[in-house]
Amino acid sequence: MSQERVEIVRGTRIALRRGSERASRRRSIDQHLYVRVPRLYRLLVRGFARLPARSRLRRVTLARAVRLAYAAANRRDFDVVLLGWDPESEYRPSSELMPPDAESVFHGHDGYLRLWRYWLDAFDDIRWEPEEVLDFGDRFVVSTEQRGRGSGSGVAVTQPVFQVFTLRRGLVMRQEDFLDRAKALEAASLRG
Repeated sequence: MSQERVEIVRGTRIALRRGSERASRRRSIDQHLYVRVPRLYRLLVRGFARLPARSRLRRVTLARAVRLAYAAANRRDFDVVLLGWDPESEYRPSSELMPPDAESVFHGHDGYLRLWRYWLDAFDDIRWEPEEVLDFGDRFVVSTEQRGRGSGSGVAVTQPVFQVFTLRRGLVMRQEDFLDRAKALEAASLRG
């Protein structure tokens, strides 16, 4: 079965509109609340996780959550980002974006922050701009464009990156990054 067919049969496509400039610079009211009362956030995302992938409420909620999470990461507001991450999570960045001697898996919140420190050392202004989401239920793929300027070289870099998120009880349990869309779709839709 072709990758396009898998996407049509199993994934719900959600086009993302660009977030407001205000949202990219500061926390939303609900993000302020969730940072203060993380238990409330976890309760709400567990309910979200039970919604069917084709549900309009799920599509709207997921699109907003993705836009706000990427905006938080781009402004380095990791308290907000990590609200959505399970403490036992793992992040597997694309090996093509990492030096050969770097770790291949980053575990938990500390690992996530360690990976970001690496990226911030390598790029002065690294950003991810989400463009669309393909929702497969307990997994979803975010098509992004990674942008940055090398810290030492000053060379501008723009790279499409496809990020596969696996959820457990509504929280990110695993993230894998791919430079190849077909490989990301295969990971999201065919993995058990």
